[in-house]
Amino acid sequence: MTEGQRMRKRMLASAAAVAGMGMALTAQPTQAVQKDRHCVVNVSTGAQSCYTSFTDAVAKATGGRVTDAPDDSRAAMSDSRLLNRLNARPTTKAGTGAAALAPISIMYKDADFRGDSLIYQGEFDCSPTLTDINYTVELIRADFNDEIGSYRAFRGCRLSLFEHRGWAGGLIGFAGDRTDLGILDDKASSIRWS
Repeated sequence: MTEGQRMRKRMLASAAAVAGMGMALTAQPTQAVQKDRHCVVNVSTGAQSCYTSFTDAVAKATGGRVTDAPDDSRAAMSDSRLLNRLNARPTTKAGTGAAALAPISIMYKDADFRGDSLIYQGEFDCSPTLTDINYTVELIRADFNDEIGSYRAFRGCRLSLFEHRGWAGGLIGFAGDRTDLGILDDKASSIRWS
């Protein structure tokens, strides 16, 4: 092979490599970065509001008591100072004598407190016994139905999750926190708090 043939072969190989890289680049779909969605639901009334910021959702769920939660929900669930503040008994609404709303649990779409979150807020702490039910949700919000992967409870609450609405089907017994739901991963449709 002459020097000219070798050079032409290298140029063709280089051109093929560049073309291959171009094809590989165009074969990769462009994906928009989707921000997690964080919603707050009053467990008694069903009133809800949603945010793209976990920090904003926590501020709403605590009635403005906690405005500096980390925006990374997983990091937030590792912050002992924040967890203590979320577990603190809220004071009554100024001048009304009515109990202030505060988080009773945070549900996550993924295991290990990741992904979209749904903060349920209630007016009172859960009782220390498991023989009474303090709060219930028969059908989880449509975008969280059959989507829960983990949760953390607050204010003395423990949760029991059920596979179907009406507290039927498979269930996970009362617990305060679960980093994954095992057999009910992405299958829960109703909840009881005790």
